[in-house]
Amino acid sequence: MKNRENYRKAILDALGNPSSGVFVDYMDTILDAVVGLEAKAELKPNARDGDGDGLVQDGTAYERPAKETRVIGVPNKR
Repeated sequence: MKNRENYRKAILDALGNPSSGVFVDYMDTILDAVVGLEAKAELKPNARDGDGDGLVQDGTAYERPAKETRVIGVPNKR
């Protein structure tokens, strides 16, 4: 729960600490989504780069550079 309160404070600080409005009304829903994203993330040792940006598991705590595969030699001769 402490992490959830840290997110709440950070989001409200970024928005200028509003006392009413849509963001204040939906803060619990926003926090459920943010905390839910973290909970769903797990380390996938054989993750692949799906979008070609050179990173695997984009946007998670486990984001890391993709492994390079090098081809040594030519498999077919012409």
